[in-house]
Amino acid sequence: MKRIKKGLNKLLSRQYSVRTQLFGITAFFICIGTFAILLANSQLIPLIYTLHQKNTLVTLSHRIESIIYTSNDFYSDMAVIEENNNIDIEIYNADHRLIYNTAINSFMQDWVEGYGIDLQDVMRSKKLNLLEHTDNSDGSYFEKLQDTGNKLQYLMYAKTIGNGDATVKVYAQQDYLHASANATTRYVSLVACATFMFIIISMYLYLHHFSKPIIEMNKITRDMAKMDFSQKCPPYNNSEIGELGQSINTLSESLDKTLKDLKEKNEQLQADIEHKLRVEQMKKEFVSNSSHELKTPIAIIQGYAEGLKLGMKSKTLNTEEYCDIIIEETHKMNRLVCEMLELSKYESDSYELIPENFEISAFIEESIDSYDILAKEKGIEIINTIPYGFYGYGDQTKLEMVIHNYVSNALSHAKYDKKIILSAQELEDSIKISVFNTGDHIAEHDLENIWQSFYRADKAHSRSEGRFGLGLSIVKAIQDLHGMPYSVENVASGVTFSFEIKKAEKDNNNEI
Repeated sequence: MKRIKKGLNKLLSRQYSVRTQLFGITAFFICIGTFAILLANSQLIPLIYTLHQKNTLVTLSHRIESIIYTSNDFYSDMAVIEENNNIDIEIYNADHRLIYNTAINSFMQDWVEGYGIDLQDVMRSKKLNLLEHTDNSDGSYFEKLQDTGNKLQYLMYAKTIGNGDATVKVYAQQDYLHASANATTRYVSLVACATFMFIIISMYLYLHHFSKPIIEMNKITRDMAKMDFSQKCPPYNNSEIGELGQSINTLSESLDKTLKDLKEKNEQLQADIEHKLRVEQMKKEFVSNSSHELKTPIAIIQGYAEGLKLGMKSKTLNTEEYCDIIIEETHKMNRLVCEMLELSKYESDSYELIPENFEISAFIEESIDSYDILAKEKGIEIINTIPYGFYGYGDQTKLEMVIHNYVSNALSHAKYDKKIILSAQELEDSIKISVFNTGDHIAEHDLENIWQSFYRADKAHSRSEGRFGLGLSIVKAIQDLHGMPYSVENVASGVTFSFEIKKAEKDNNNEI
């Protein structure tokens, strides 16, 4: 008993799907209904048949009474009633003697009476035992009888007609009634069971179809809880389930959009924080580097100034040489300060460009003329291969600084064949200018850092030439102001620095 109770509790505590729960509840009530129908069928149909037969017998007794008093052909009319309703009729006179019986027709009755045979003697061969007697309020009564010979059961209705002139008894075999009731019971039971199976199967298929959207929506909402919004509810119908599916899709899209916005804002916030940290770091490095760069010439100036002061009393001191060194270091300091101010101005986003159309080849040629003497001193050949006919649009003054920084950088690093080659490539919306110099490649870890302020891959060499590592930073700032790209790459036998100039509008080319 404990095991059964434990098993029931375990069964009731289990979590079932919506489909299983709906099917279980529906099947339970259908089973209850079917059981009720079968129970009522087995108990009520025999009772209903009996009541119907009793009503039929009462009705037939009224018809028989009418025939007795009004019919012109008594025996024929009685025979029709008996044949059509499968009943037996007995009529007794006031002395309770049998005067009519279904088994004896008019001919047999005349023959029996002619020979002096009493009808009572004829009927005594049919012995009926009383099983049940029921009186009615109008003096009539019902009896349930059984034939001792063939064991057949009869339902008999007896009624007194006229003023007690006669008594009519109507017999109906109950075997036909029982057979009909049993047949009806079996038929109704069969139909009920078939209907039950049909309803169960139909209900299962319907619930499968009905619960399918709910199961799908449950899976989609579980995916949504895992931040997967790729799945969408298909259009079901115009019912509440269809509206629920649409609401889930709308919620999924809203959550997906909101999360994407939050992700983008978070990434932007993270980028801003990193940028701020980077800017702070760059400021610190800038101050440190600029202090370092200024410290050296200041120390030199201070040293030579003190030397002048102490050596004024000595005739052997070369005063002019000391003054030249002080002036040279002062020029370096001035150039450094100017470059720092220039870079600061570009990076402050307050500088406004003055763009105009210009012919690129002539612009390049004019920009590099000032390097001819220095290039010859170093034995470096500068080759301009940019053809005439390329027109650009930009601030020439600032773009000239880009050329100067690239060429100056190339002059410092040109080796081996000692060549600097300027070339141009026409792109869709711009002209790409490249400055190539023969020499050693830039180390891979330096390629990304050379655009930073004060960064120098060869610190000693740069210092000897009076370069502070701000030239490429200025190039970067100028190109950013123009919104155009710049790059550096190691190529065969050297290095190539490039930058792009926006292509001039064709309508303006004729004006240049």
